[in-house]
Amino acid sequence: MKRRFVALTFVLGLIAGCASHRSGAVYRLSEINSQYFLLSPDAADSHADRQTLHIPRASESGNCSIKGAWFSIYPAAGHESWIVESPSAAAWERGTATVDMKEEWQKFEAELYGSPQGPCSLSLKEYLSVKQRIAESLSSLAEDSLFYRYAYGAGGFVDLAPPMHLRIERVFLGAAGDYRGTMVTTYGVTANAQNEAKLNLLGIDNKALANPGIPDLSLAERFQTAPRLRLFLQDLVVSGNDKTPAILIGTSSDGDLHAVTEKIASNPKITCADLERPQVTCAFFEGSVTVSPMIQVAFNGVRTYVPIGSKLLFVLPHVNALQRNELLKKLRLQRLFQGKLTSVEFAHTEDVISQLLLVGGDTLSWPRNLAAGK
Repeated sequence: MKRRFVALTFVLGLIAGCASHRSGAVYRLSEINSQYFLLSPDAADSHADRQTLHIPRASESGNCSIKGAWFSIYPAAGHESWIVESPSAAAWERGTATVDMKEEWQKFEAELYGSPQGPCSLSLKEYLSVKQRIAESLSSLAEDSLFYRYAYGAGGFVDLAPPMHLRIERVFLGAAGDYRGTMVTTYGVTANAQNEAKLNLLGIDNKALANPGIPDLSLAERFQTAPRLRLFLQDLVVSGNDKTPAILIGTSSDGDLHAVTEKIASNPKITCADLERPQVTCAFFEGSVTVSPMIQVAFNGVRTYVPIGSKLLFVLPHVNALQRNELLKKLRLQRLFQGKLTSVEFAHTEDVISQLLLVGGDTLSWPRNLAAGK
């Protein structure tokens, strides 16, 4: 059910092309025609249907020129930067009735990575940097914000990126089905100088329970040469009583990643033997095991990890009704934008706060005296 939060003055200003009169670089949660949009700081430069972004080019940058109906990128005059055009929130809202924006983004993303014969020839490092900068600038539906950053959505998979954690919780049962214990293995996701994702083993609880052959303990070594990591979540497809186990895929290119994704989507019973080749690494998590991508956030200055897909409303401390009202009123959220923490503005009601999904690097704060009940 869609919630209503009328930010009439702002929305009329946006549609009239007056959003540039706002002061300060902030994210804003706003409602347009009963849909919530998270407007990025770059929305201040939007005029009618487009918002424009300038991204500095690396000195060794390749060529790239894509002119799409919704997403475009091309060199600025003098070639010192890239110019990126994406829909304004008002145009995005009008287009959602007839256009699958996620599909349009995936087409743009595929062209952006490109090939030597295609419209783009960016290095993997610059491609990942440019893609992430564009993703944080989009003024998209709030419910889709994780899709453009991490590919997380209806496809049932997540692109792993720093500073995520990967938590593997495996339950061991005896021959008679009796509970023997739970082993928890945690990996950190980091990036090297080329923006390539790497897994680092952080810890193992109850390692003595491990059976030979399970993939949990060897992921760092197995995926060492795979700079692109995508986790297909458990229950991606349910057919009868069969549930698809989680699958971790590592590739050296986005082209291989897209090809593997299509294979998994078309065959719910696929195994690693069907997928592995020299450019693809695969881990299959069978048994009583849960594999969870965790994003890093901070609560009142203390870093912690929460499952991807967590909503702001549901990570708040448990307090009594009177304290709850005070907490919501004084709640603050900051989000990384161009490497700096930027305020997120929203109406401080439960209905509105429930629309906000957390992303990696978010910082939440509230009066410390209200957290005692958590």
